[in-house]
Amino acid sequence: MNFYLEIIAVLTGIFSVWLAKKENIYLYPVGIFSVVAWLYLCWVGQIYSQAIINLFFFIMNVYGWYNWNRKDNNNNKEIHIKFNSLKENFFYTIIALILTFIIFKILSNTEVDNYNHYYILIESFITSLNFIAMWLMAWKRVDNWVLWIIGDFFCIPLYFFKGYYISTAQFSIFIIIAFLGYFEWKKKALKSQNIL
Repeated sequence: MNFYLEIIAVLTGIFSVWLAKKENIYLYPVGIFSVVAWLYLCWVGQIYSQAIINLFFFIMNVYGWYNWNRKDNNNNKEIHIKFNSLKENFFYTIIALILTFIIFKILSNTEVDNYNHYYILIESFITSLNFIAMWLMAWKRVDNWVLWIIGDFFCIPLYFFKGYYISTAQFSIFIIIAFLGYFEWKKKALKSQNIL
């Protein structure tokens, strides 16, 4: 059962990220389906912070779907692809460090006994990056792709260790799509600013 659910979660996850790369709003309903499957898989696999991430992803998929659909008084999209400012990047870096520390402290007290602190720290770091990346994606910030690349890179050993080998391959594919998404969104952002 879990094997087939993992395949479905992987395929819908990859498709969702591909749709995000294309700035296609259907990434959100596909993403909702995928994260519900992941929430279950992570919970039964005792990757609790990843289960929390997927619960947050569910909420952010609903919010992102709403946010990307918003129109101004002239019926034009309100949210456009753009870059974070240097000040915003500094702010999100501080938030990532604080979140990592808080999540690490929480998980250190609740994770199962055979989980060592190294994996808890990786989980905490990934969780904080993914929280911020999902928020930035909902606001169409180019910088979200950088955080996905870093987070996915750290997910590979975490999921491999837990025996989710298909997921390990998925995160490798995510990294490739995230690089493509970064360059595609960067080009759109520069074009909208008349830099290209």
